[in-house]
Amino acid sequence: MSRENVEFVEALVGGAAGIDKQALLAALPEVIARTCAADIEWVEDPGRADHRVYHGHEAVQRSWERWLGEWGEYGFEAERFVDCGDDVLVVARESGRGRTSGASVSALNYAVITMCDGKIARYREFYDEAAALEAVGLAE
Repeated sequence: MSRENVEFVEALVGGAAGIDKQALLAALPEVIARTCAADIEWVEDPGRADHRVYHGHEAVQRSWERWLGEWGEYGFEAERFVDCGDDVLVVARESGRGRTSGASVSALNYAVITMCDGKIARYREFYDEAAALEAVGLAE
């Protein structure tokens, strides 16, 4: 089943890559309902000052809205998908321009996506590679 999990996540991330911020926001309710378990746990990077943990579809939507609201422009592109059984590690490059500051930024983001019964049961975000690798049992 793990290869199917990777293919599911690749298709989901690939379908969202390159989409502009407004189109992404408009698509989120349907995408979340179709791809996420009803009781999904959505964990933002623990290192973020505004770190939060969300539960359920509406909460995931709020997390996205809060995050995207900070950006005048936002985009991401997956660089790698790692099969970790029920987990899929996604390494992606986020880039954007701050809504208020106008500053351009680019950073690697590591997402650990836990699949259960063909849906996303848990999403954990990391900006620290070592923490992400530890989360999937690949730490050295």
